[in-house]
Amino acid sequence: MLDVVFPVRVSSDRLDVLDRIGYFLLDSDMPSRDEISFTVADDGSPEPEANEIRVRCEELGVKYIRIDSELRSFSAGRARNYAAQRLTGKYILFQDVDLMPYPGFYRDLIDEIEVQELDKYADRFVMVGVIYLSDDASREYRLDSSSKKKSKYIQRFLEFSPTVVEKFSTGTSVVVWRRDHYLCTGGHDEEFECWGYEDLEYNCRAIRRNRVFPFPEQFNLDLRGFSNIYEYRGWKSIYRLFGDITFHKGIVMFHSWHPVSTNSEYQKKRAFNKSLFEKKLAAFASAGEEPPYLPIASRGKTLAFRDNIWTLNRWTGPFFGEIVVVDESKIEPDSFIEYLTSNGFDRVLFFNPYANDQLLSLYFMVRKSGYSYFVCERGALRDSIFIDPCGFNADSKSYSPENWNHEIDSLKRERTISYIANEKSNPDSLERQGVYRTGSKLRKKLGLGSGRKVLFVPLQRPSDTVIKYFCGNIESFDNFIELVKSLVERLPPDWDVVVKRHPLETVTPDIPGAVFADDENIKSLIELSDAILLINSGVGVLGLLYEKPVLVAGNAFYCHDKLALSVENVEEIVHGISSFSPDRETVLRFFSYLVNDFYSFGEFKTKEVDWEDGSKMTATIDIGYYIVRLPGYPELVMERAKSPRVVANSILFDRYKDVDGKMVSQKSQNVAALVG
Repeated sequence: MLDVVFPVRVSSDRLDVLDRIGYFLLDSDMPSRDEISFTVADDGSPEPEANEIRVRCEELGVKYIRIDSELRSFSAGRARNYAAQRLTGKYILFQDVDLMPYPGFYRDLIDEIEVQELDKYADRFVMVGVIYLSDDASREYRLDSSSKKKSKYIQRFLEFSPTVVEKFSTGTSVVVWRRDHYLCTGGHDEEFECWGYEDLEYNCRAIRRNRVFPFPEQFNLDLRGFSNIYEYRGWKSIYRLFGDITFHKGIVMFHSWHPVSTNSEYQKKRAFNKSLFEKKLAAFASAGEEPPYLPIASRGKTLAFRDNIWTLNRWTGPFFGEIVVVDESKIEPDSFIEYLTSNGFDRVLFFNPYANDQLLSLYFMVRKSGYSYFVCERGALRDSIFIDPCGFNADSKSYSPENWNHEIDSLKRERTISYIANEKSNPDSLERQGVYRTGSKLRKKLGLGSGRKVLFVPLQRPSDTVIKYFCGNIESFDNFIELVKSLVERLPPDWDVVVKRHPLETVTPDIPGAVFADDENIKSLIELSDAILLINSGVGVLGLLYEKPVLVAGNAFYCHDKLALSVENVEEIVHGISSFSPDRETVLRFFSYLVNDFYSFGEFKTKEVDWEDGSKMTATIDIGYYIVRLPGYPELVMERAKSPRVVANSILFDRYKDVDGKMVSQKSQNVAALVG
């Protein structure tokens, strides 16, 4: 659904706004109310006028929401944000009440959402240009009911009849957003009050976030107006291109004339807001500074135990409502559920619920009670994150075969196969790895004889949560090492055991007869291997990606029939390496579930830090999500193009070219880079 929001503040000297609220009805070919909804967001109108707005909205069948902000200056951004947090449509359009649609405008706009693929990429948006009509033309437009209405007034615009058209702009605030993406990116900055610039600032952030067009020189420069800029220089030159797209298609709104008082407080704030805009434009470009995310009001309250990038991230934060961070040591497990209910919490958000005994007690209490919770942690694939409402790794029902072991459609199959192929060609993994080597080069470097088979044993960190709590029958890391020692002596004579220490560990266990490959690339070793033995490491998932037999000595979330083999002793291992292999279709179904349905994905910014026991660990300091998957919400996919999607040979750039077809700017342009 598309939510259309009219931000207003009505005063006794501007009661004409009440009539303007109904301008949307000039679209006589309206989509159904299942497809579109209209809302007035009232930013602090005095109570008498607010009551008049309520009555008017009831007459028009329009929703009405009000902010108690009468004692503050009007803020269109605050009104827009407030509405976005409370409405439920997938898409949202902010429309000033002075704007008039043509018959079929909203239907065209809904079509444009699909055409420009906002349903696919949440960081795209649709901008609509505006033609400003004169006083007389505005009245005539409202009275005109002919089917040729839009064409007639666009014709007057093209002729630029001075008695009909005052000006035009294709760089406007009339923009359709994905509501979830709008909330994640903090919406309009509420530091802007009174006259404008809040829309320009937010739109410029959106332009920089996803490279639809090549960036012009001197992006922060404010050069001329939107209607008369002919050099590809400064932010207006790229900004207006988004409105040009729809303008070329005849999708436009018409501005109804009204008097403007240049002495009003609203206008006096213009110079201040312009200066504020310039500062914020530079701050976002240089350091990514922007307002915090906006929580979805209907999501209530979430209790979290860690103030880190996993629990307080702008790309997931809105979906958890108001997040309150508490110290787990101050909560008694036996009274935890009472504490949650009495304080109005709707759910609990865990990072690693096994991090300490106190957290674990609270985690078990929440699970036992049936209280809603989520666990957010790093997944087993590169760039992956799980936001799991059912548990943590092996204790979670999310990995049960009923969730993934079913026929997959052709599109998901194609995506999964493509993912696997791309991942195999990428030497990077979860942890820092050595140089990738082909199987023959690695075999030679490790001194492995020709034709000999390899059982690869990737070691885990003895202090890891999954070792402490999910070792299963093997019980401990030390017991696993003893198992590997016994195995070296009892494997068939044509097998070698190759061991890799965890990249963050400094001590290599003594395993006589094993070949150690501590500094080698994990994917090189998996390719070289004929089978893999581990406790429950995420390396097992990579092993499945290469269709290797994976033997699991502990409890692993991927240890299911036809995927991996559970083993407890040397005999089962020796039998397994000769008799077990994963089923390709089952592997594809499992990976399809992880890649297409369950895992979120993001770019991790990490650093190595010292841990309590003196060892090293990888700390995640930022996650730039590009796919967010959270139960109950459409997936949030960001395009974040690295290079321009629309280049300078597009007709949209014609206004910026000289007679020789070269881009015009004050400085010389790298035309080749613009053309692509």
